[in-house]
Amino acid sequence: MTDNHRTKLVKSIFTQYRDHCGLFWRIMLPIAIIAIALEVVVFFFSVTRVENYIDATNDIDEKFRENAYTTVGNVNTISGVYPTISLPKKGTSATAPEPDVNWRILPIPYFTSTDSEGITWNWGINVHSFGSGPVILLLLTLCPLSLAVARISRSSQVSEVAQDLTPPTAREMWRQTGRKAFKILIAFFLFILCVDVVSYLNGLVSWLVPSLVRGLFIELVFILTIVYQAYFLVTLSLYNPCLILENNSIIGVFRRSHALVSGARLRFFGVYLLTGWIASVVTSVLLGAMLLVFSLFISELGPVRDALSPLRFLTLFIGGDVEVVLPQLLNVPATVAILIIKGLIATFLVPIWAILTTHLYLERADVQDLRIFP
Repeated sequence: MTDNHRTKLVKSIFTQYRDHCGLFWRIMLPIAIIAIALEVVVFFFSVTRVENYIDATNDIDEKFRENAYTTVGNVNTISGVYPTISLPKKGTSATAPEPDVNWRILPIPYFTSTDSEGITWNWGINVHSFGSGPVILLLLTLCPLSLAVARISRSSQVSEVAQDLTPPTAREMWRQTGRKAFKILIAFFLFILCVDVVSYLNGLVSWLVPSLVRGLFIELVFILTIVYQAYFLVTLSLYNPCLILENNSIIGVFRRSHALVSGARLRFFGVYLLTGWIASVVTSVLLGAMLLVFSLFISELGPVRDALSPLRFLTLFIGGDVEVVLPQLLNVPATVAILIIKGLIATFLVPIWAILTTHLYLERADVQDLRIFP
């Protein structure tokens, strides 16, 4: 991709988001409300499961009981908040791990350090802004968003008759998307399955033949999984615009995406990696700032204020990630507020991906002869 193309792409993303952010948010709002509500429900369900596990283990494991494990809250500038099991209390034989440097995505180093108070500081290239939680449902909004972006792009390209084109509305985008609702749902689950199938197979093999997994190099398995996922994420990345903007079968949209990306995979990979890294930096900075503000009013978040020292907070702007294990679970209002803000940050980022992939699709496809605007 030439410098001119890069500049034009960045300008298009910024301009379209700025000028049409209200439309994008109206499109996403129904799914965002459902996703955030499910995120809250899943969190408290996880708390119950962790507590039940501790109670069951205390009954059969004397060492576990002696160390007085409890359910505590873990706050993170990428993941927000989630329940976990506490470390052994001071005075036990357990000690905090020493700082270590790991090579996660070669040749990018991943540094991690945990102190005796349960504060962990990480630095690396983290491109997982959504994870596998309910917030991933926001990806279902990519089809109506892509349709809106394509309509907006068409209007700007035919400015001489732009006054004859009605601006897109959230209701219209969802109505047209609803005509392909079945295809969209099936394609969404197939996409998730294709990208994560190696992880599922690894878990199945670990369960069925644990000795085989122990005999393999963990680093090799990890690298092969990353390479596989990166390949399919790039290859199938245009399936959403192909699905909503063309008349194609479910399998056909994946073939179409593969055909459009062919010959430009490295370029697409570089664009996506940079976009994912920027999204993670934005998430980490915004969540970190929010946690700092909350720590001024919520005593349980005091350790966060100590962990996010000025120097460490600045590292959030270059890929840093701070994680703190609190001495107890946060109260319900604070937990819900953190989960809501995390969901809103994810909602803010989704249109960027929709604009990016739609413009890459329009660049690679000959859209002039396609009847993409019913």
